[in-house]
Amino acid sequence: MSEIANDQRVETWLIGVCQELGLKVTTAEDDFFAAGGTSLSAVKLIDRAEEVFGEDALPPDDLFAESSIRAVASVIQRNQSRPAPLTGS
Repeated sequence: MSEIANDQRVETWLIGVCQELGLKVTTAEDDFFAAGGTSLSAVKLIDRAEEVFGEDALPPDDLFAESSIRAVASVIQRNQSRPAPLTGS
């Protein structure tokens, strides 16, 4: 599978998780915090990312430094120790 396709799968997964957390995220260009993300929802997102992609898949410093969905997906893609899910969360 190409790296671009895998990035898109991670982006799709992230959008779904953000929506489950009640955030108004619809595209990879959306920003986690601008869409209503808080420190509590950030902790929940980090926890889910670690459950799905492995420990340290989404370090808090990286989420706070670059919080667009596309940037977060890139961080997860770079740090993941498990393959991206095929669909959903």
